[in-house]
Amino acid sequence: MRTLASCIDSLEKIQLGGCEQWISIRSRQPEGPILLFLHGGPGTAQIFFSRKPQRELEHHFIVVNWDQRGSGKSYNKNIKQSEMTIDTFLHDTQELIEYLTKRFNKEKIFLVGHSWGSILGMKLAASRPDLIFAYIGIGQIVDMKKGEIVSYNYTLQQAIKSNNNKAIQELKRIGLPPYPDLNSAGIQRKWLSIFKGTMRKGNIYKTILANMTLSDVSISYILKFVKGIMFSLQSLDNEQMNINLMQEVPRVTVPVYFCEGKYDYTVPFELAEEYIKVLEAPQKRIVWFDNSGHLPNFEEPKKFNDFCISLLGKNEA
Repeated sequence: MRTLASCIDSLEKIQLGGCEQWISIRSRQPEGPILLFLHGGPGTAQIFFSRKPQRELEHHFIVVNWDQRGSGKSYNKNIKQSEMTIDTFLHDTQELIEYLTKRFNKEKIFLVGHSWGSILGMKLAASRPDLIFAYIGIGQIVDMKKGEIVSYNYTLQQAIKSNNNKAIQELKRIGLPPYPDLNSAGIQRKWLSIFKGTMRKGNIYKTILANMTLSDVSISYILKFVKGIMFSLQSLDNEQMNINLMQEVPRVTVPVYFCEGKYDYTVPFELAEEYIKVLEAPQKRIVWFDNSGHLPNFEEPKKFNDFCISLLGKNEA
């Protein structure tokens, strides 16, 4: 761990749920509140490409990124698929929050969940409000089955609109979700990315390359990153597909904010709009990102960071 008088820059291995897992902790304001990111995927660990877009946040928060069980540096071939359940990840998340609050002598944290991580985030906001100042959902998942149908229909419409016969043929061949396998889902996601329903500009691979820092990455990390994505998807996709937060989490007692890209059809923004209308919460609203798809925190990092900073004082007890 590298420390200066007012700086933390740490990459650490800790035990969560009896499993070795890795976290990064960065801050130029160690007296500030904790901001914990729950990455997407499942399996898209982000420690090695989070430093650049989150740099401004370090001046206001203790910024924590966590490679979840089976992902990135926390991938281990000895992890059993039977351990990879939403309940296990919820226990890991809760244990991590309790570890961080005790370590830094804080009562609560700000919690950010992106995509897959937004399932964990909303469920934790509902079950452990005593640990959370506010919850921020990015590309918020609501109803996975409905969202996949909306995403597929959007992709097919774009293929027809652009007279892309190859896309039309491939999409019609796999048909409407639920898909029979991950390869079929991958075909839909490939065309969705091409039609700019994942990111408004570029793609996830270019985003990772543009933001990765040599101090946070190695060849072994990259290998674990790739293996972790496949292992996590294979282990969690079926359970994830049955998520319907509209039914499972109709109310919370902490402020809730959804950061939504207006071009997000990976997890369609329309469902977040529906959810925020019926969700019972002391404070709730959608923050729109006009030039983003599914990754507004990477596509429009300044706007995202400014929003997080604006919550200071407002939601702290």
